[in-house]
Amino acid sequence: MRKPQMLPSSSPALRSSALSVAVARTNSTNSTNSGRVATTTRVAKKDPGSAESSPSIADVSAASLKDSAAATVSPQNKATAQKRTDKKPSQNINIIPIGRWEDGIPSAMGGHYLASGALAPLSNSKGPGIDIEPLYFTYPSHETDTRVVVYETPYAAAGGLAEEVAAASKAAVAAKGSFTIALSGGSLIKSLSALISRDDVDFSKWYVLFSDERNVSLSSSDSNYKGAADEFLSKVPIPSSQILKLKEGLTAGQAAEQYAGQMLSLSEGVLPRKGELPVLDMVLLGVGPDGHVASLFPNRKETADSGSERWVLPVTDSPKPPSDRITLTMPVINAAKRVAVVALGEGKSEVVQRALEVQSLPGALPVQMVRPQDGIVWVLDVGSASGLKTGTWDDKKSYPRSEFV
Repeated sequence: MRKPQMLPSSSPALRSSALSVAVARTNSTNSTNSGRVATTTRVAKKDPGSAESSPSIADVSAASLKDSAAATVSPQNKATAQKRTDKKPSQNINIIPIGRWEDGIPSAMGGHYLASGALAPLSNSKGPGIDIEPLYFTYPSHETDTRVVVYETPYAAAGGLAEEVAAASKAAVAAKGSFTIALSGGSLIKSLSALISRDDVDFSKWYVLFSDERNVSLSSSDSNYKGAADEFLSKVPIPSSQILKLKEGLTAGQAAEQYAGQMLSLSEGVLPRKGELPVLDMVLLGVGPDGHVASLFPNRKETADSGSERWVLPVTDSPKPPSDRITLTMPVINAAKRVAVVALGEGKSEVVQRALEVQSLPGALPVQMVRPQDGIVWVLDVGSASGLKTGTWDDKKSYPRSEFV
């Protein structure tokens, strides 16, 4: 069997977090101004000895433009403009007058029938930008050592992931007598199958958490716990009391609080703290086609949460069903000693290429916000790595860039 391919130690898109934000702002500025014409108005200085001041450049320009416009409008053009003004709009267009409310914008709008027969939804908007809380996505200020390993097949990648987990487990048990690991759902769990037959891993020392969980019954096929139990947890000797499960029958908010309470109940010998954050020994993450990790989705308030007072957040409007979930926060993920992102198959090639090679706007690709202090490893196969142009990674002139293949 051929050895896995070790790619350059630092992905260009993850090389510098400060650069990521700066580039995003530059791109945003450029795109905002692309349709505008920049104007500068200078006013001529007034001569103290003169009774009149010279006209400003703006005044002269405005007068010139007015005269020029008047000169270029012919009687024929005036007639054409009048016809356009008199033309009645199509009956299929619903015209809503703007600025016709004497007492300001109504407290609620909508509720009327559209031309299609559908009922327009009610809106309580007070106007553009009013009572809207902006989201600020915070990237760690340090650079992140990104290690990318490409395996020939998903089976080989599962073996490589098993080596990563086994090494982390041995180190943690030797250091403090226990190993804490946060699992993600989906196909990632199947990649842990290579650990089942290993006799060099002390599963009795493991404490298992979930990076996110759907707020459903633990017996539901949507439950991350059930998926992990069926594929892995029931086949290794981890004590049931050391598996932190979601409590059923609660709201998402209550479930998040209860799960954080379970984490707090672990002694600092098992789950050390760094400041106010817990330090997990390892976090395993999958990545969605939109770049989400755990249940931290693009441009969402949960993803923007950078506080350390909450370890687990409720999600009540997930764009991916089920809508109610709980998730570890980005600061908790980044506080972990080791983080591995697993993406296998050609279906993941686009998001992998975007994450590792493209500078995205802050919050647009949550996986790029995963910047643990001690580095991150990407476990890929040939299919998921097919879009990468690793030959250009050492060419600083090629990055940063904003396009993707």
